[in-house]
Amino acid sequence: MRKGAVFLILTLVFAVAYTQSPLFTSNQNQYFLHGFARAGLGYLNQDWLANTLDPTPVFSLIVTLTQAYNLSITYYIYYALLMGLYLFSLLGIVSSTFDVRSSRGITILYLSLLILVHSAALRFAFSRTLGDNWAYILEDGVADQRLLGSVFQPSTFGVLLVFSIYLFLRQRPYLAVLSAAIAAIVHPTYLLSAGVLTLAYILLTYHEERQLIKPILLGGLALLVVSPVLIYVFSSFGVLASDAARRAQDILVNIRIPHHARIDWWFDATAVIKIILVLVAITLVRSSRRLFIVLLTLFLAATSLTIVQWLFDSSTLALIFPWRLSTFLVPISTALILGFLTATLASRYSEQIAGHQNVLTAVGLIIISLTVIVGLVRLKLDFARKAYSPERPVMDFVLANKDSSELYLTPVKMQDFRLQTGAPAFVDFKSIPYHHFDVLEWRRRVQLADAFYKGEDCAALERIAKESGVTHVVIDLERSNPTCPQLAIVYQDDHFRLYEIMQSD
Repeated sequence: MRKGAVFLILTLVFAVAYTQSPLFTSNQNQYFLHGFARAGLGYLNQDWLANTLDPTPVFSLIVTLTQAYNLSITYYIYYALLMGLYLFSLLGIVSSTFDVRSSRGITILYLSLLILVHSAALRFAFSRTLGDNWAYILEDGVADQRLLGSVFQPSTFGVLLVFSIYLFLRQRPYLAVLSAAIAAIVHPTYLLSAGVLTLAYILLTYHEERQLIKPILLGGLALLVVSPVLIYVFSSFGVLASDAARRAQDILVNIRIPHHARIDWWFDATAVIKIILVLVAITLVRSSRRLFIVLLTLFLAATSLTIVQWLFDSSTLALIFPWRLSTFLVPISTALILGFLTATLASRYSEQIAGHQNVLTAVGLIIISLTVIVGLVRLKLDFARKAYSPERPVMDFVLANKDSSELYLTPVKMQDFRLQTGAPAFVDFKSIPYHHFDVLEWRRRVQLADAFYKGEDCAALERIAKESGVTHVVIDLERSNPTCPQLAIVYQDDHFRLYEIMQSD
């Protein structure tokens, strides 16, 4: 009971200090769409994108089941609990190597530093002083990919990879494999990460026991658990040798997600610092054989596959994201470095620390309190910004007045439209499909929408309406003001105008 209460309290503190963005933001607009459509939200079941192949069906099932109770707060709770599991997994991993619990003061000081490096307060300080690209420098991976972030989405289940390492260090290899496999089930992009972790566990287990049965069982368990998602991925998104697949990969790599997929986009000073953090941590834990081998295996796998991708310029390998292993290597490394520094401080100045436990405790609690206060302020500002967004009035109008026969053409950057209104949209740039034919169709739609919005091309609008059945058009008055004769104003405010496309006789 006491441990459960401590977990919940620290989870709440960490979640507030880290903060979450309001529903529905950023990637949630893509990953919640299939689940919302199946749950019957508005008319999203008629949306083109909602009827493409779902890249994360298990996550969509979670969303569908959650929507049955219509409690949006549940998503915040899901994410907070994952954050708590992440925090306790890091504490467990570090405690297995460095004595960060030698006294009450040291424990609280280390905990406060761990919360600080993950806090919205530090991210704000880094972004303002160094630039936005440095905001997550101590906790995210390269290529703008991370376990945590501002929103609950499939990638946040990568926390289970950190938990997996903690379980393995606690001599729970089967549960460790299961945890890694579940991460891959929820987000198939983690299949490589789970596979490399399992390989490290198998090699270590064989080296320690000199028997084949247990390593074989570990590998068999991993394969058994992930086999459904492997079958789904390859049967649904396979056939990569076709011309359509190559064109779709080129679109994803070079147009939609180059910041995730192209080394020349993401390899910069921040990437170098993260690599240094990982190398330092691996060096520091070399006396802890299990953790050393696991981290080294992950680093070598990520590095070698990244070099292969760079040498052969493989779009397929780029979209597997071998560098995604850094999303949990970096935060674990940061936590270990902090653990080493804290344990070293406790060891070298043990006598002084023994007489100043209250001071250390007070310093730690002050740091935690400040991060929580800043987190609360950030939450308030984010929710206010969402509530008073210039897009909100027009979306509220659509929410209240939409009809099942309507399809909306929106500016391609208006990514929140579908989930905020429950109305189907022609296309937006943020939310994408993954099957190659669907990617090609997405690109075609974006080009058509751009032709209308950027060039105020009435012929492009007429083509969109005839081909797809678009009935309404949302216009950002700061960017365009078309004079197409078939448009009739339905709604207008200071920022946006909503038109209905009138049918010609």
